[in-house]
Amino acid sequence: MQMIKSAIFDVDGTLLDSMKIWDDAGERYLSSVGKTAENGLSEKLCDMSLTEGAEYMKKQYALSFSTDEIVSGVLKIIEDFYFYEVGLKNNAKEILQFLESNNIKMIIATSSDKTHIKKAFERLGILKYFTDIVTCSQIGKGKTSPDIYLACADELGTAPSETLVFEDAVFAAETAHKAGFKTVGVYDESSRNDKNRIKAVCDYYADSFEKAADWGHHLLSLYKINAKNKEEKMMYTALTIAGSDSSGGAGIQADIKTMTANHVYAMSAITALTAQNTTGVTDIMEVTPKFLAEQLDSIFTDIYPDAVKTGMVSSSELIETIADKLTEYHAKNIVVDPVMVATSGARLISEDAISTLKSKLLPLATVITPNIPEAEVLSEMQIKTDADMEKAAEIICDTLGCAVLLKGGHQLNDANDLLYQKGKEPVWFEGKRIDNPNTHGTGCTLSSAIASNLAKGRDLETSVKYAKNYISGALAAMLDLGKGSGPMDHAFAIEGEY
Repeated sequence: MQMIKSAIFDVDGTLLDSMKIWDDAGERYLSSVGKTAENGLSEKLCDMSLTEGAEYMKKQYALSFSTDEIVSGVLKIIEDFYFYEVGLKNNAKEILQFLESNNIKMIIATSSDKTHIKKAFERLGILKYFTDIVTCSQIGKGKTSPDIYLACADELGTAPSETLVFEDAVFAAETAHKAGFKTVGVYDESSRNDKNRIKAVCDYYADSFEKAADWGHHLLSLYKINAKNKEEKMMYTALTIAGSDSSGGAGIQADIKTMTANHVYAMSAITALTAQNTTGVTDIMEVTPKFLAEQLDSIFTDIYPDAVKTGMVSSSELIETIADKLTEYHAKNIVVDPVMVATSGARLISEDAISTLKSKLLPLATVITPNIPEAEVLSEMQIKTDADMEKAAEIICDTLGCAVLLKGGHQLNDANDLLYQKGKEPVWFEGKRIDNPNTHGTGCTLSSAIASNLAKGRDLETSVKYAKNYISGALAAMLDLGKGSGPMDHAFAIEGEY
């Protein structure tokens, strides 16, 4: 198994809280010579070279100094800032300590002056973590070129695919990502307007370095490769958070079978044990919120899931625990099967739990997969036609901020499902009519198959398409077990000797 072996760190805005000096340098210089800067000076200077900025200040403020003297004065202010003033980003040392404890080699790639960085790092006690400081001036190219990252990787002796790059600037992250590096976006106030862009570019995004050890394990397992016949193949991971079905047709058991059949490594956090079979449920025993939280901590701090699926959770406390942990660990590709209402129309969870589900968990989802009765609860409207389905999906999407796969059937249509995503045209997926009464666990299976495909990097529409094809195949296998509505054949497409 090939793992992350090294890390390349940007400095300004990533490790050091230093971007403010580039905004304030002109104002600080003017103050040092007895002048008061105009409002908006930093915005005027930001697009100028240092020499152009000096010339502007000389003319605007009638300075008696030469342009070169002004440049020297500004550079001295910047130097003093790094030497005596600049601080670390909050908890930055924590991630460095974590990576070092896991034998990750680290190096600096910066556009700033090497002497400035070295002095700052010595004062702040972090120079020891890095093998070298490589600057753009050394390389002869800025970070719109991958040369500095490739030079750092070469010095570390690791391939781009084995190397994390930490950056706060979207253009730099894009450059590293295109060069084959695993990228970590780091929030900085100076680049707040680019937050969504950098999140889209990077493999991982850190709002801060707080609790670095909690999410650091994910960084070390972003790239996992199993060699088979000399070909490199990704092993993706998915987590199901749901109840156990002792009959094996739905719940955790169905989810694990589905994920395995879709070539994803499956993990589970169990919310409840059930005594059930194909004829019904006879008893339920919920886990405590504390035990559920411990399960999730164990998973996220070791094998970080590439996607998460949640199923039926009946209590508000457990829903809150799930939502809190998914938020804490920055979980991605979250598929929520909002199990609230049976096909018959009977409520499966309390009104209080529904309220918590709507306010805490559903807004975190990448996509939710309600049936018609559930969509009626979420949209607060009756659904009688295909047009009603589109309207309800739009309301749910606008209200909760997530995509909606509204499942058809229920005497409305031939199991045609509707995918509604914000800003996109609705997409209908025509169901294949399969005359099989054994449909136990279809909802669990569909949502798990979607999560599996999202884990593999497919977009949502493609993931739904693959998931629909998979469930059609599982139904078409015509497995017939039990005295009631039996399970599907989740393993219908598994091939091999064993």
